Amino acid sequence: MPYQAGSGHRDSPPRVHTPNNRHRAVDTSEDARHVLQLLTVMHGPVVLYLPSDSDGHTPICLRRSDFHPDLDDVLAGRTAGPAEFWMAGHFHVGLEDIDVSIDVHSVPGSERRTSSLETACGFRFALRIHAADDAVDLVEEAS
Repeated sequence: MPYQAGSGHRDSPPRVHTPNNRHRAVDTSEDARHVLQLLTVMHGPVVLYLPSDSDGHTPICLRRSDFHPDLDDVLAGRTAGPAEFWMAGHFHVGLEDIDVSIDVHSVPGSERRTSSLETACGFRFALRIHAADDAVDLVEEAS
C-alpha cells in the first residue's frame, strides 16, 4: 500500500528546495550505503522520508513508486545510493546551517513492525545532525 504523505492532493508539483542547500549530497555511513544498495536491489529505487509525525531523527524508507510527497514536503538531498532524502517542510527550516548524514543500526525483532523497508532486514535508519563547519567558525569568531 502506498505511503501517502499529507492529503496527497496537490495542484502543483512538490517544491524542491535547492537554493543555498548545503546538504544536497546527503552523507551516509558505509553501513547505511550497503543497506540502501540492498534495498534498491530488492525493491527498486527507494526514498528516505522524515514525516511530520516522526521523532525528527528516524526517517522511513519507501519504494519511490509508493511515495507521494505533500505540498509542504521538501526534497532535502540525495545520498550516494542514490536515494532521495525528503522531509516534512517544518523539519527543513534552519537546515542551511547544519549538515545531515544518515546512519543505520540494528533493531530488535519487536521494533520491526513498521512500514519502513529496512526494518524487515533488522535495521533502522537514523539521522545524524552536525553543525556545519562554517557555522562552527562563525560561533568561534563571535566568542
